[in-house]
Amino acid sequence: MALSRHASAGWIAAALALVATGHYLQLPSGWLRQGVVHVAPDGFDGFVGQSRRSAVRTIQRAAQIAEPGETILIWPGIYRESVRLKRGGLPGRPLVLRAAVPGQAVISGGADPEVMAAWQWWPDGPRIWSTAVAWRVLGLRWNGVAAYRAGSLEQLRQICARPGAWPAFSSAERRLWLCLPGGESPSLEQLEVRRPMPARTNSGGHQVASLWIEAPHVEVRDLRFDFVVMAAIQLWHADHVLIEGNQFDAADVAINDNASLAQPRAIRIRHNLSSCFPLFEWGRIGWLSWKEVYPYSNCSLVWLRGQNIEVDHNIILQAGDGIKLSPEGGSNRARQNLIVETTDDAFEFDGAARHLRVENNLIINPFVAFAISPVDTGPLTISDNIVLIPPRPGEAGYGVLLKLMGGPSRHVTLQRNLYLGYSLGNGAPDSPLTDLRIEANGFATLTPRNHGLAQADQIRWRANRFERISFPRWRQGLWDGSILNAVGGRPRSLGPVGPAWMDLQRDPAAAPLRRIWGSPWLIWPREGRIRP
Repeated sequence: MALSRHASAGWIAAALALVATGHYLQLPSGWLRQGVVHVAPDGFDGFVGQSRRSAVRTIQRAAQIAEPGETILIWPGIYRESVRLKRGGLPGRPLVLRAAVPGQAVISGGADPEVMAAWQWWPDGPRIWSTAVAWRVLGLRWNGVAAYRAGSLEQLRQICARPGAWPAFSSAERRLWLCLPGGESPSLEQLEVRRPMPARTNSGGHQVASLWIEAPHVEVRDLRFDFVVMAAIQLWHADHVLIEGNQFDAADVAINDNASLAQPRAIRIRHNLSSCFPLFEWGRIGWLSWKEVYPYSNCSLVWLRGQNIEVDHNIILQAGDGIKLSPEGGSNRARQNLIVETTDDAFEFDGAARHLRVENNLIINPFVAFAISPVDTGPLTISDNIVLIPPRPGEAGYGVLLKLMGGPSRHVTLQRNLYLGYSLGNGAPDSPLTDLRIEANGFATLTPRNHGLAQADQIRWRANRFERISFPRWRQGLWDGSILNAVGGRPRSLGPVGPAWMDLQRDPAAAPLRRIWGSPWLIWPREGRIRP
């Protein structure tokens, strides 16, 4: 039966009203798109995304209309939004989020520059400025580099007056203070701040994220997650997820399942790069103490439990804890990752760590390489890794292979690893060990074997090669391959690591790697990929 003219006009008016309020009719549209939903900053969310010219404007709109087996193709630009992906794919037909040009689609946690344009800055002491703000600012960058977040205005004044100070800030609910040690005055062109953080609805975990995945069979590829507000990707109720070729900048945790609705299953995390520069620099140059840097952020690539987790061929630069992994079932592995400069643990295992293998990783300059704090189930096998920890000026005792604290640990094996550092471990008498084996490793340390290991007599030692070294030899260990050669060491290939699209010799995100160029443990091929 044909609609009357008045009825047709009514439907059109209703549709226009929905569009005017930001709500769009979700009509069946998959047949128009031929498997691709296009997203672009100049798009319109009333479109169905069947081409670049008919792209939707937001990733969230694309997530609402995409169907299993489709690709959400994200064109270059900055997307200041948080995305909740509630519909995924099917076995053999994943839903894919992918950059149209790898590395040039940016999901940003930054505030709109127009918001900051109205701020009026006033001098508030030597090299410090202040302005009224509408929210408590939790992240700030000056000239593209993260500023240190001081815990109070008093601390900000103290650290701003120190020699070699870097930009820093402190914020209250309605006020922002900014330290600019170079004597500049604030300008909109040089300033970025994180947007307001939504209120948490529950205690614990990361309830703020750039991308929430609440669906199965999803792939996330070749994106940049920039200036992240808390987590970059939250796995809330997810399984069979691939996260590959992405860059994460300044995320408290890049990929997280803490406080999730259900344990994730079958999660693969491959060829990503995560960086929190200049987290490590602040301590390295002597401006801030380790105690001041330590609580700043986790800055971890992953913090996962779940089951059937694979973390491989990633680069992690200047983290707090590089990889936090304690799966509760299945078969799990973390292998062939490059971790450079952590203010705490390169790997942290805190929980079950069931059937987890950590193998063939290259770890350079962590505070602690492996934190077993504690492993209550296992088995955890740590094998064939290379750990190089040069001395750090002003930090006595810096450079430890194992941290054995937090309670009883059981069923852990270290085998065929190579280690250069200060000591083998830090342990506590209240953290007894059951079935912890250290076998066929090569160790070159400044201190005796049992130094700092309160539980040394509870460890099964077998066929290890151990050499005491002098401080000068320790200092040269990153550049002198003969030191570890003396305990059976030799370079082991990781294969290409990090995003395939990234030029690691030129991309600013990879800058901390350049400090270790020339090490015999790193080979830089012509294409700019690392093959340690």
